[in-house]
Amino acid sequence: MSFISKKVQLAGRELGRSVIDINPTIAEEVKGKNRDLNYFGIKDTTQIPESIIHRIRSNPNYAWLTIDKASDKGRAIDTDLVNPLTYRIMTGSTSGGPINILKGISDFAIGTDGGGSVLAPAISCQLPSIIGAGLGLFVVNKKVSTDQLEFTGSVGVIAKRISLLKEVIECMLEHRLTPSQKKELKIVIPKKGSVICPDRIDMHDKVTDYLGLIDSRQYIIEEVNMTGIDERKAGIEVITKCFQEEQADMIITCEGPVDVYGYGETIPQHFGEPGINLTRNHGKYLIRAANMRQTTAITLPTSTLASGIVIIARSGIEHCEYAFDLAQKLEETIQLPEVWRRYYTEDVQSFSGLDFD
Repeated sequence: MSFISKKVQLAGRELGRSVIDINPTIAEEVKGKNRDLNYFGIKDTTQIPESIIHRIRSNPNYAWLTIDKASDKGRAIDTDLVNPLTYRIMTGSTSGGPINILKGISDFAIGTDGGGSVLAPAISCQLPSIIGAGLGLFVVNKKVSTDQLEFTGSVGVIAKRISLLKEVIECMLEHRLTPSQKKELKIVIPKKGSVICPDRIDMHDKVTDYLGLIDSRQYIIEEVNMTGIDERKAGIEVITKCFQEEQADMIITCEGPVDVYGYGETIPQHFGEPGINLTRNHGKYLIRAANMRQTTAITLPTSTLASGIVIIARSGIEHCEYAFDLAQKLEETIQLPEVWRRYYTEDVQSFSGLDFD
């Protein structure tokens, strides 16, 4: 069986779940393209500009294989799908894309993010991601969130590794994202004691532990009180303060476990104490506000279930370049379990199930 046949076979097994449709012309489209293709899915939405889809689809290194499931009405959870890693209801609204990566169908997925709809699903599935609001990669129409905030969503990417995220964004922008020089950068992190994660560990300690693994002489680290950033409005205020008052270049948090101890979805909060209890300890912090402040945000997975480092950069190409540089340095220091690589990130294997032959 050819490699592309294996991919189509795997995608076919997920039709009606994480896969909405399979590209019927995929065999023709891969002709004339490079041998080592990266297959991708696109979220089931009309909000991604056609120009962006055309650039990715025309790239000789990429092949569009699937249309990926999205959560109903853009909700922050997708009650139709189960996260294959945490066994919880899948995080939305870019819900099918990361599942298809874990299933071996796709190498990367293109989605949209308004209030965490790319970043949160990626973290919940232990995958890196990026949103491009700070790069001008916006969706077609504005929207109003469930907590009555008007915003314009951005286009984002979820992939198996940071290097692939970078390549895809470079294709979208038609611009290389490599810093032209090394310079001193100011990074803001949570003040000790201001944010306690759902696993009862201080977010400050998580961030400093990971920063301690890299050469940080290029960075000036400053702590800011981030109390209450699990609420979106507080998160927006903190991002604004860090970039306007503190003149930071980047903000770093360590978020999650996402949707493990509670669900980060606002609708149940309108139904009294049971709904409030259901949505506590969801593990989503600045990822819910990053797009609304039109930043560039990158996530990379850590060794804790459904958790990830979040790098939020000022808008602009240069700040994105430095954010990618930092993300790649951090990625090199993080070791995910061997069983994870074996089951979810190694090359796709053909399914040898029962048939009628």
